[in-house]
Parts: sequence; structure tokens; C-alpha cells
Amino acid sequence: MSVAGVVVLAVEAARPVSFGWFAYAPLSDTVFTADGLHVLSTASLVGAVVVVIGLLLVAACLGYRRGARRRP
Repeated sequence: MSVAGVVVLAVEAARPVSFGWFAYAPLSDTVFTADGLHVLSTASLVGAVVVVIGLLLVAACLGYRRGARRRP
């Protein structure tokens, strides 16, 4: 799972990202917030989450094997 996440991140990092959004509200007392705006692409975020989940699973398996009692 971690390997798949790293592959997704590598493929996504190779793609050029095009964004050039700019907003300006002159003489405004309100603060503009864009809902759902993130700097990374959705595929990059999914890849990062898959890497983290995979690493957690590896840590859980290794911890289980280390802590399991052996039969005499």
C-alpha cells in the first residue's frame, strides 16, 4: 500500500501544475476564503494518505509479530 502511494505521488509530482488564480477585493472589510481550495492536487493528497495508511499497517504488523508470544 505504501509503495502504491509513493507511485501515485511520484506520477503526480511529474505532472506540471497549472494554477494562477488571483483575487483582489479593494477597500473591502470582509475576508475572502475559498472553500475547498488546496495547493496540492487531489491525487497527491490521496497518494499521501495511502502512504500513511500503508506505513501504519506495516507498523501494526511488525508490532504484532514482535509482541506475539511464542509457543514453548
